Formats: sequence, C-alpha cells, structure tokens
Amino acid sequence: MNRDSLLHDLQALLPAGSVVSDDAELLVYESDGFTIAHARPAAVVFPTTTAQASDVVKLLAKHDAQIVPRGSGTGLAGGCVGFENGVVVSTSRMNRIIEIDIPNRAAHVQAGVRNTQLSNAVAAQPGGAPLHFAPDPSSQSASTIGGNAATNAGGIHTLKDFVSSNHVFGIEIVLPDGSIATVGGQNACCEAGPFDLPGLFCGSEGTLGLITALWVRLAPKPVAYRTIVGIFDNSTDASSTVAEIIAAGLLPAAMEMLDGRMVRVVEEAFGFGFPSNAAALILTEIDGTDELLDAQMQMVADIHRRHHAISLETSSDAATRAKLWKARKATFGAIGRISHSYCTQDACVPRSTLPAVLQRIDEIGREFGLQINNVFHAGDGNIHPIFLYDDRDEWQVQNTLLAAEKVLKFCVDIGGTITGEHGVGVEKLHLMPYLFDPATMALFERVKKAIDPQERINAGKLIPSEKLHVNLLKPGRHVPQ
Repeated sequence: MNRDSLLHDLQALLPAGSVVSDDAELLVYESDGFTIAHARPAAVVFPTTTAQASDVVKLLAKHDAQIVPRGSGTGLAGGCVGFENGVVVSTSRMNRIIEIDIPNRAAHVQAGVRNTQLSNAVAAQPGGAPLHFAPDPSSQSASTIGGNAATNAGGIHTLKDFVSSNHVFGIEIVLPDGSIATVGGQNACCEAGPFDLPGLFCGSEGTLGLITALWVRLAPKPVAYRTIVGIFDNSTDASSTVAEIIAAGLLPAAMEMLDGRMVRVVEEAFGFGFPSNAAALILTEIDGTDELLDAQMQMVADIHRRHHAISLETSSDAATRAKLWKARKATFGAIGRISHSYCTQDACVPRSTLPAVLQRIDEIGREFGLQINNVFHAGDGNIHPIFLYDDRDEWQVQNTLLAAEKVLKFCVDIGGTITGEHGVGVEKLHLMPYLFDPATMALFERVKKAIDPQERINAGKLIPSEKLHVNLLKPGRHVPQ
C-alpha cells in the first residue's frame, strides 16, 4: 500500500475535513478503551452517508488497505485499532436520527447516534416520554448504537433488558466489497427472513462489514423503582445472596456487586457513606409498578438477611436511587486516584460459581503481585476484575496480561466464557481456541471467509487470522511467577 497515493485518493473522494492524516491527530485513534493494544493508523476517515461509506470501502479495497470500523472508540478489547497501517473508518459523524416511530415503538438511526441521544430524542416526541432505548453500557453517553450492535454491548440493566442484539431488528451494512446490504426487518413486526442475519452481524466486531444504520426497538420505561443496598463481611455470603434471588424467580432490573477494596476506593474518593469494614456490597434495583414492588423488595431484603447481611438499606426515593447509581458509575473514575493504569477484564460465569471465581481472582492477584479490585454485574455473572499496574513499565504490562489470561482460563474451566459484554477484539483473541473446539473455530472461519474472502475488514480481530495476528503476550519475554 502506498500511503501517499491512498491519502490523495481519499481526499479527492470525500468532502474537506473528512480525512485525518496528521501524525499528531492520529495519536487520538491509536487505541480504544483497551489501551494496551495500540497502533497508529494510516488515516482516519469520516463518512456521513452510507453511500460515502461504500465508496470509501471500495477505494480501500482497491489500495489493499486494511479496513477498520470504529464508532466512538469506547470499546474495551482493541477491536478498532488500525494495525499495520490500517485505515480507520469512523461512523461517529453518521449521527442522524432518521425516524422515530412512536406507535410501533421503533426508531431508524444512523450508526453514529449515541444511546442517550436517541432516548432523549424519543422523550421529546409527542407520546414518547414513556419509551426509551434500553441498552445502557456505562459509556452510553458517548457510545454509538452501531458500536453497541457490533460488539453486542451489555450494561448495568442487561439482567432484565438483555444485550444490544435483543433491541436491533434491522441493519444496513457495507460489506467488505463495498456493496450495501439491508438485513432483517425495517419495523418491529417485520419478518427477518430465512436466517437471523441481524443476529449474525450483532457481535461480529466489525469483522463482517461496516454497520451504517439500524432499526431498533424502543422499550417502555419503568414507572417506579426500589433500591436495596446490602453490606456483607465476606464475598461468599454476598454471592450466595445473588444466586438465591435469581433462583427464587425474581428478576431485578440490575444487581451490581463491589468487593471491599472497591467499596473503600469509592468511599475515600467521594464519601458516599459506605462502611469501611465492608467486604462486599450488593446494589439491587427492581422496577415495575408501585403496587407490586414493595412485596418484591421485602423478598429481596429477606434473602439478604438469610445470608447474614451486616447492613441493609431499602428505598423508594428517587434522590437516593440517583446517589447510589452515581456511586456505582463512579467506580472506574475513582481508580484513577490510586493507580497510574488499570485494565478491566470481562468474563461471564454461572452465578453459582461466583464465590469460587472471586477467591481464585484474589489468589491470582497475590501470585502475580497485583492488586485486583472487583465491580461487576453480579446478577448475570458478568465479572469485571480491575487489574492495577503502571503501563510505563513493560514488565508490569506483560505481568498483567498473563494474570488476566489465567483468570479467563479459570472462568472457562469452571463453565463460563471469556467475554460477557466487551467482546474479544485482540485482547482475548488467543483464547478463542481455548474456549471453542476445532470444529467450531473452523465454522467461524468459514463464515468470515464467505463474507470477506480477502480478509479486507478488521482481520485479526475476534477470529484468529493468518493475514494479521497481534500477539499482546510478546514471545520470549520472561515474567517471573
């Protein structure tokens, strides 16, 4: 690939200001939220229409340049890093809400529309106040709906509202050869066709095409809430509480857990009033109608007491609820007060195994000399151990990656999987054959080759590739155990 020739052709193709090629400006696009994986792309381009995106993809294919889809870059697995002079195609300027259809509880949006942008626009429509776009990753104020679909993003309310693919019924996508396909339905009652192609593209992490527009569901907003905060003096009792609440047939809107380290970090940073002797905190939210919620709240509280909660607070107050969720969402910001760098891992395990998983994470932390804090979506077993390290020290980087690998392998061994919501990207690429058998891996590869035979788009992400493979665990580097 001749970079100068490529840049000339891109600038001739697109309106002024649509191509970023200055080295200083490209620094911003070296990584996503997983900063361990980084590389400077050859360029970043910003189409504003599907037709422009199609023309860009065709041009990049002509120059044999690797095509790297990107939304707003809030991903946490290195999925939008432009290795080997890849060209990043960002849909962040494709941010137009095309249609909001209140009677059919649907919306048609460009891929760069943000989660909260859509919900706010729906609320402003006549008759739209009771509806919203339900997926709520922690980055929802910045993350794009196209990126959510590409990574099948989850969020705090995944337990009840499910992941992004459950809210997408149609996708417009530019395929690796530049052709434009519309898959699925264009309204909430339309048949998707003989295959669930929206389900295939959701979670494909940009390896099958560039999502440019979506038809999504709008869900009713709950009309009332109850929050329950339980404090425990050990994580086993806290984990057992989570498992029993779900086993009892209750379905909270959210059920989050912080370990003692994380509780203290948040308390020292923001002073929410949490006790310093907490070994674990569970924040549960139930929603629905007032007539039913008090009885459900009592059931949840009783389960906490049976598992020896040392402190229990229940509330129907909106201000208290806002304060508690502010505390939960402030956890990652608080980490910046105690560590130069951190790496948030992501795995999903059966709820019944949470005590064993948390114990093993603690053991691995001691083995590798790392502090690991835990804050996670306990209700659906989606753990997020946070590894604290200093990325200015390459030894610490490698030590952290090895420790994270050990945690992920244990999660697989105990019946879980290597990602709950962040995706595979390049971060967990080497563990795909550990999770899946050879026949399944071969099937994944055949799907990729059927749609992208030349591996032009996001090669070496999600599915191991002979064309482009990034090894974050550098061969030959010795990390003492």
